[in-house]
Amino acid sequence: MKNQYIADIGDYGKYGLLRFLAGKGIKIGVNWYLTSDDGSSDGKFTGYLENEKERFRDPELFDSLRHIAGCPEKSVEMIQNEGLIPGACYYAEPIPCTGQDMRARRINRSLWFNNSTLYLHDAELIFADPDNGNTMVKKEGSKGIEKYTLPQELKEYYNHGHNVVYYCSKGRRKWEAWEDTKTEMQSVLPDCNIYALTFHKGTQRTYIFLIHPKDFQRYMRILSEFLRSSWKGAFTVEYINGVDPSDTVVSNELVIPLRNGKNISLSMTADGWVKITTPKGMTVKEKPDDFVGSFLDRSFYW
Repeated sequence: MKNQYIADIGDYGKYGLLRFLAGKGIKIGVNWYLTSDDGSSDGKFTGYLENEKERFRDPELFDSLRHIAGCPEKSVEMIQNEGLIPGACYYAEPIPCTGQDMRARRINRSLWFNNSTLYLHDAELIFADPDNGNTMVKKEGSKGIEKYTLPQELKEYYNHGHNVVYYCSKGRRKWEAWEDTKTEMQSVLPDCNIYALTFHKGTQRTYIFLIHPKDFQRYMRILSEFLRSSWKGAFTVEYINGVDPSDTVVSNELVIPLRNGKNISLSMTADGWVKITTPKGMTVKEKPDDFVGSFLDRSFYW
């Protein structure tokens, strides 16, 4: 994140998502992964603030960003001071990255990150906001590493009990590479549930969630509500390993023997529906309220 990005169209979607989650009782912790401005044109896409067609999504946020965009020295501190993410805690220390050899950068990065865990200790969900996304290949002290989160950093947040969401730019990745990028943290955190939302205004920006299994169904419910809110159409859900995250099984499978000697299996999916697997391997999903009647009607044919 750079101060020059403040109030860009991407910021509107980002804060819209975080504000919605905060409004549902989730305490947000923000690590800005702050880097120095670079003098480029990035972050200057604030034209959306000149008309009212997007204001309906979050009028309070829209008006605040319009005010901040007009400030010559806009910064993340303005976002914090405006209270745009209710109840949030922040870590705004810039990433140390210049004038050092590789070993010094590695040590300073480690100290910088450890400090962030103290500032964000009380957060339920930590949002990491790097310039580019996560990296699985760059070394900790290499040049340019300040633009990325490191997998061990996301892992440490997660293992401390936090859920995590981090920004990721699709860039010019082809389809296969993008599919791998969305799920790369599963090799580091095998038990986590991954959920990804993409914001489509301006350039594509994706927010990848790493959610503890015990929290996944609750987050699914909240994020599904977000997609039906005033932000409908601006965000879409990314499939994970070719599967809609709502189809993720969140309960142990229950096997029920039938009178004809065959079995069916039942499980609960993340969207709260009942998944039924027939003796022939076919699957259907039913709302819990409809399940009993549907089960009785179909069991005769099974």
